[in-house]
Amino acid sequence: MMTSEHPALILLQRVAKQGDNALHCREVSLQLSIDQQHLILSRYTERYSPEGRHWVERKHRVSVTELMRWVIEQGEPQALMQSTEPRKAMA
Repeated sequence: MMTSEHPALILLQRVAKQGDNALHCREVSLQLSIDQQHLILSRYTERYSPEGRHWVERKHRVSVTELMRWVIEQGEPQALMQSTEPRKAMA
């Protein structure tokens, strides 16, 4: 787990038994960078067995600005919500 000013949002946390004597642990999380300019997706896997422990952590970093542009371009527009109020007459 990352330690910084911005706590991670855990998207997935799973432990599965593999066979009679092995465990496979997996965690996926999102976190803002310290400067809040990037979003970091972390994928961590760990396997415990009688032969030992093996782990891998992969991090993927994307600009928040670029991510927002991509979401706007790729996403389907939803209903527009707005309010219309009549103008008040000037005295």
